[in-house]
Amino acid sequence: MDTETKNESTRFQESRDRGGAYILARQGADGAFPASAPSLADYYKVLTAFQVCGHNEAAHRLCEWIGRHGVTPGGDFGPRSEAAQSYAYAYFNAWVVCGAQRLGRFDLSQRGMVFLENFWDAESGGFYSSLHERAADTEQDLMVTSMCGLAALDTGRTEIARSVGEWLRTVRDAQPDFPSALYTVYSRGAGLQTSPNPDDVNRYVVYSGATQDQNFFNPGIAAAFLCRLFQSTGAEEWLLLAKEYMRFAEVASDYLFRIIRAGKVGWASSLLFTLTQEQKYREMAARIGRNLLALQFEEGFWSGAGGTRPNYDSTAERVVWMNEIDQAVCDD
Repeated sequence: MDTETKNESTRFQESRDRGGAYILARQGADGAFPASAPSLADYYKVLTAFQVCGHNEAAHRLCEWIGRHGVTPGGDFGPRSEAAQSYAYAYFNAWVVCGAQRLGRFDLSQRGMVFLENFWDAESGGFYSSLHERAADTEQDLMVTSMCGLAALDTGRTEIARSVGEWLRTVRDAQPDFPSALYTVYSRGAGLQTSPNPDDVNRYVVYSGATQDQNFFNPGIAAAFLCRLFQSTGAEEWLLLAKEYMRFAEVASDYLFRIIRAGKVGWASSLLFTLTQEQKYREMAARIGRNLLALQFEEGFWSGAGGTRPNYDSTAERVVWMNEIDQAVCDD
């Protein structure tokens, strides 16, 4: 490893650890996160953030708190504020499932996955973006489906994970203007939604040439899931599909690489470099890592898009991505 790469890796590690220290200081003695008003919308990524920083005791204390106060007999997680009631309902749960599984807390991860299976559409392979609706026209989002696919893969539901891969193939094949645009919502009845809801355009489409904030995480989470599916199954079709989704990021504007939502693209780039050794993915991961460093506040936290106030969700996620990016940059 050359000196420049080593120095950059050290900066990424230090950034990860400062973010980890920031959230660690907000945990209650009983394991609750945050200590004052624990909420799923704040803690759902914290299990993984603690784990990648080596704060395993804190992670297990949070698991204990969730087991006592934050999980229902049916496997739903809470307490659930309004921020966790959106179309991404299952996305929040999937993060907890993945975090608990990594920690060996199968009592939480397996129960949580049983709950998530209620969102799975066996016909399309996707996951519904609604708590109760299961009709042919019930929408299924790329972000939600990909994260639930990761939870399925982590907990041994390989057939469900493969069906998510097929869903992502269906969505990619239906794109009318890729890679200039990536439409991200699908339903069994209507297919790919290419007429976005004007009240929530960002949910439905991402434009590679954008010069304003949008959901740039979508190609990243799709590609990252597909990399993990390839690692699990050995089927090269999933690696090829991951690279196809990342073509969107390869032609994206510089603006999109500088926004806080680029983290998942950095994650996917890290995985693709590890799997392919193609230098373009390493460069993409390092580029995003540098930009995330610039967005981190001196106290160690990250804010939400365009914000200046501490955001636990954003901080925990950025801690995880800095760890993933560091692994790619450090690869000899």
